[in-house]
Amino acid sequence: MNRMVFGKKFLFLFMCLIILDFSIGRALEFFYFKQKKGKLYNVTVALEKQTCDVLIFGSSRAMHHYNPEIISDSLKLTCYNVGYDGQSILYCKGALDIVLERYTPKIIIWDINHYDFMNERQTSYDLLSVLNPYVKRHPALWQTLSLKSKTEKIKHLSSIYPYNSMLVRIVSGNMSGKTKDDTNNGFTPQDGIWKENMDSIYFSVSSLDKNKMTAFEDIYSICSKKHIRLYVVISPIFQHIIDVSSNSSLSYLVQTCDSFNIPLLNFINDKNYLDRELFLNVDHLNTEGADVFSKDVSHRILSIKPDMSY
Repeated sequence: MNRMVFGKKFLFLFMCLIILDFSIGRALEFFYFKQKKGKLYNVTVALEKQTCDVLIFGSSRAMHHYNPEIISDSLKLTCYNVGYDGQSILYCKGALDIVLERYTPKIIIWDINHYDFMNERQTSYDLLSVLNPYVKRHPALWQTLSLKSKTEKIKHLSSIYPYNSMLVRIVSGNMSGKTKDDTNNGFTPQDGIWKENMDSIYFSVSSLDKNKMTAFEDIYSICSKKHIRLYVVISPIFQHIIDVSSNSSLSYLVQTCDSFNIPLLNFINDKNYLDRELFLNVDHLNTEGADVFSKDVSHRILSIKPDMSY
């Protein structure tokens, strides 16, 4: 008898938890996609709303280095910055899959870090959680999100799980007023000047992440089939890299771009970017640096393909 009573109580509690999870999850989903500002809102616009000719993909270096207004003016094409803080090429592949469900851009400018293909599993994969809210609307994302863990689909049985650690930003995104994440077509300028001296860095040989390599090659294949012009860019850093050939990530990128005939614009150790006045820190350009760099990238793209009036 006691077992039957316990079983009924357990079943009742379990059903209450399911209902609570579903109700809270639906509320979070509603307010997530109701946002009108902030970083998460920027992701929704980038993935589900904008239809620009030129898209900038990459991490925070893409987000802060490429001014769409300058690129658009130079190339005579509309432009949007899809970059997001801390993300790797895995996020970019998932984001591209969503964009291509709606339309096909003409040009993709892909900012790739000099360490992008390194095997840094924990960080790169955990950060993919920013895509969690979109997988229900875009099942193609499972190909990317399933790389996080074998139990990812089980975790998504919870309606709350996709919005873990997002509550504060969701609330902020639904409140009136401006935020520091307000952007210009995805571009977030940064004010400030790096005061320190330039350092030199040396890379030892390290292992590469096969999933990231596969994602990059898939991106090339998709662009080739859809006749999207792909330009890979390694934007400037305020560091001098000694013996670039020792960086296995850079070596793989150079070799792959050469094999696939992908234009690679490499600004590593570029003498035009030795001025600290252009940098916020060693990895990121400030607002002035981003404007200078955006013009530079545009001009180089035009020199590779002068006729942009297609």
